[in-house]
Amino acid sequence: MNTRQDAARVTLSITAIALLALIVLQTVGLPVPSAQGGLVSKTGGYTLLTIESGSGAAEIALVIDDRNEDLLVYSVNQARAVDLVTRESLPELFTSARAQSLGVRP
Repeated sequence: MNTRQDAARVTLSITAIALLALIVLQTVGLPVPSAQGGLVSKTGGYTLLTIESGSGAAEIALVIDDRNEDLLVYSVNQARAVDLVTRESLPELFTSARAQSLGVRP
């Protein structure tokens, strides 16, 4: 009977230590990377989102045209030059993404 009590004490001790460790982790918290968004603005039928590019020299401006259902991607270089990178149809993008998620190539 003594060995059963010892085994129970060891099991309870291990469980208590594990719970204490989990409580400390929840209380202190782990560093969580945060998402960095840019400026979002909506005027009329247009929505603009600006984000920093990986290089840091340029920003990316994403414009959604609600009327034509287009996504326009611009590169903004040091607030001096604005270049259109691409223009995509949103319905076509969503159809293509849906097909790819099902494993079908467009």
